[in-house]
Amino acid sequence: MKTWIPFIIISIIMLIILIKLILRKQDTVWQKVTLFTAWIYSYFICRICLAPAPFSFTPTHEIHYFLIHGIILNLIPFQAMDTAFWLNVVMTIPAGIYYALIWHPRTVKSIFLFGLLTGLTIETTQFIINWFVQLGRWVEVDDLITNAVGVWIGIAIVWLLSKTFVNSWLKKIETNFLINRMFGTLTVQR
Repeated sequence: MKTWIPFIIISIIMLIILIKLILRKQDTVWQKVTLFTAWIYSYFICRICLAPAPFSFTPTHEIHYFLIHGIILNLIPFQAMDTAFWLNVVMTIPAGIYYALIWHPRTVKSIFLFGLLTGLTIETTQFIINWFVQLGRWVEVDDLITNAVGVWIGIAIVWLLSKTFVNSWLKKIETNFLINRMFGTLTVQR
């Protein structure tokens, strides 16, 4: 049961975020659809990555890893380019799409950081949860790389679509999302 405690805490935080999203008044119906589906996707990713693993993809060959406090840590990239490797890319393509629709990264640096920070956040959170409750998750550099690539592909998809006839539809579902506006935090004016 204790392995589920971190996910229960994450679920409560996600529920608070959902309530805040529902209460936003400035969004159109299409923008609310974007934010709500992004929330569903985020919750799904939390369930897949941060809850006890009900499934696993067993590598077909030997992988060299480190063991730290019972946590399996793979710091050598590209040892197993198997199903799990490619599914990690596919899993984060929607994240890139939502980043492009909600936060609008424009520079190469911001696009690079969105990808890198997505993988880093997932893997670091898995490591921390594993440290406290032995979640049974592998922490892998491959996941960091594949998650980043998935995000970059998602952002590229939106960018490419914005160059076509669907651009007018993309404008309807895009939203400007500022955390300080959502949670009512104060910003200091200079």
